[in-house]
Amino acid sequence: MRATVLFISSTAHLPVWERIAIEHLIDCAPRDPQGGRLRIEHDIVSIEAHQNGFLIATAVHGTGESPDGISPALWALLGHAAAAGAAWIMFDHDEPPTSDFPVF
Repeated sequence: MRATVLFISSTAHLPVWERIAIEHLIDCAPRDPQGGRLRIEHDIVSIEAHQNGFLIATAVHGTGESPDGISPALWALLGHAAAAGAAWIMFDHDEPPTSDFPVF
């Protein structure tokens, strides 16, 4: 078993278009018949839904350059979290924004 770090961020740190696009993917995602999990289809990042938002895996940041389809704001958040050893960022609607990152 290994321990990992989870960063928690306000959804306000994502551009509105990107947050809406992710929430749309979650709303349209089919449930896995085996475990009841949502199968969220995103071409670039791994996303898991939770009650107040969603989680995004930081692993994509290790691939190098920012891929098309991810905003510079999300890429910066992923890089910051990955550099600190976090495997996931939990984006939460109820989390207050921080002054460390832009608010949209």
